[in-house]
Amino acid sequence: MAEELDFFPHDKIRPGQEQLITDLDAAIKNKQILIAHAPTGMGKTASSLYVALKYALAEKKKVFFLTNRHTQHKIAVDTLKMMQKKSKENLYCIDLIGKKWMCNQDVAGLFGNEFNEYCKSVVEKGECEFFTNVKNQKKELTVEAKLHMKELQLKGPLHNIELIAHCKEQNMCSYEMALSLGKEAKVLIGDYNYLFNPFVAKTILNKMNVETEDIILVLDEGHNLPVRVAEMLSSILTNNMLKNAIMEARKFGFKGVISWMQELNEILLDLADFSKLSDNEKKITKDDFLSRVKNICDYEQLMEELEFAADEVRRKQRKSYIGGVHMFLAAWIGQDEGFVRYVSKRYSKYGEMLTLHYACLDPRIVTKDVFAHLHSGIVMSGTLKPTFMYKDVLGIDARAVEKEYASPFPTENKLAIVIPETTTKFTARNDLMFQKIAEKCSELCRLIPGNIALFFPSYDLQNKIGQFVRTPKKLFWEKSEMSKEEKDVMLEQFKQEKQTGAVLLGVAGANFAEGVDLPGDLLNGVVVVGLPLAKPDLLTREIIEYFENKFKKGWNYGYIYPAMNKCLQSAGRCIRSETDRGVIVYLDERFTWSTYFDCFPRDGLIVSKNYAKLLEDFFEKK
Repeated sequence: MAEELDFFPHDKIRPGQEQLITDLDAAIKNKQILIAHAPTGMGKTASSLYVALKYALAEKKKVFFLTNRHTQHKIAVDTLKMMQKKSKENLYCIDLIGKKWMCNQDVAGLFGNEFNEYCKSVVEKGECEFFTNVKNQKKELTVEAKLHMKELQLKGPLHNIELIAHCKEQNMCSYEMALSLGKEAKVLIGDYNYLFNPFVAKTILNKMNVETEDIILVLDEGHNLPVRVAEMLSSILTNNMLKNAIMEARKFGFKGVISWMQELNEILLDLADFSKLSDNEKKITKDDFLSRVKNICDYEQLMEELEFAADEVRRKQRKSYIGGVHMFLAAWIGQDEGFVRYVSKRYSKYGEMLTLHYACLDPRIVTKDVFAHLHSGIVMSGTLKPTFMYKDVLGIDARAVEKEYASPFPTENKLAIVIPETTTKFTARNDLMFQKIAEKCSELCRLIPGNIALFFPSYDLQNKIGQFVRTPKKLFWEKSEMSKEEKDVMLEQFKQEKQTGAVLLGVAGANFAEGVDLPGDLLNGVVVVGLPLAKPDLLTREIIEYFENKFKKGWNYGYIYPAMNKCLQSAGRCIRSETDRGVIVYLDERFTWSTYFDCFPRDGLIVSKNYAKLLEDFFEKK
């Protein structure tokens, strides 16, 4: 190992990091997929890029570093910059974010497929100057683009912000330039979509002229991949979508479309008749919907007409609700295995919402084939327990190598306590229990100096319990619909209160429970209030049943492990470096039940009702 350290981005290897490097090196050489539960502080990014890139350079492979966090993009690029300083290689990379966010057009109001359709339309018509400055009519690089590309290559690893700025100066499409650079670059940094969305992956791999078999995958925050892929493969149709599509059809004079949208709305109303049911959701079959549509018109013809109308609308205003209806109709006739179709009714601030769902239950539909064809790779996270679940639900099978690594941080820097005196169990929920939980939270706010975060199972429980919390510290309330700017502002204001102390009331699995770093004294304690178990709705029941049929572990894979993962992610906001000190409290009697207790790391976890003395002693040692 020592003779190769000149290529390693840091001066020394952290405790436990050498084993991770050794295991990853073996996995890549043996064309395996390492599933690594590696806690915060292991140096996962540096280790994985070091090993993967060393092999890629020697064997003419390409590294895909995929993450769902923009902050991790910067860490990866900075790591490559450090590696380039220590090596004789030009380690330039491409750092891709969503195509929309790399676009120089005014596309602020477009989302998801709306932008993709708009981009496709203006490019095909030759109406995008940024694209035509990069590619000519034969879709070949222009002379100017080739010159600019050589300049960018010489700059080495660049953040997407740096690349976008360079391309904007030249009036060039930064996305197309990035992909052109990608043909020679050894590393692509991007979102999961670039390999696990079949349409996006096909486009990317074709433009970069790379085969899946030549890719070494580094998958960061791997615990998020199953849910992300399932969401990507799912589709919905709502009464609001139809209402907007009708208004759009009227605006642009598509009289036939108006009639069809009205008929579709009537079908949705008929399917969403829950008068004889106790629940506001029920399963339906593919033909339940198809047969009703076919009574109005031919299904294929309807899709063609809607696609045509949507294209016409996008020519005039870029965005099309009719296009959204068309995409749902196309998804609805997809496969049955691994999906559930159902209709639901719920109430929001916008009124009654009727939704027809085509929901994916099984991410393996996409992930199994991808992992089967990769050269090798690593799926890594600080909360990838149990590793065998991810092997199963991602379909990695025989190529998987499962490893769990201990935290490299001093155990004396963390106090983890289970306080078994309250519960958020559904049958125990009432004002008396909410007040009792709030009293515990209030006491913990007093016992833990400085900033503290309380993470609740839901926004509903956050409000019901939070209203009874009493503390002189300033309260910061997470809301369900917050823009990125609102989240950033609130987080910054929370940090500034560290001297007098503040309380963040958040939700497990939401905005502040993951992907947020609060090192040092910016956060001294986390309280996980109750178990964030999924709502036992139709979709959850279907997921449990599906995994039970596939793996005989339905409750674990579909209910228990995902909830505990949210708890551990929330807890992870507290200890972010080897010098951090902090307290993690799990506040629910069910955490002592073996079903949940067995999911915890065993490094110093205490079950105690004498928590006041433990906390006082811990902070006296500081």
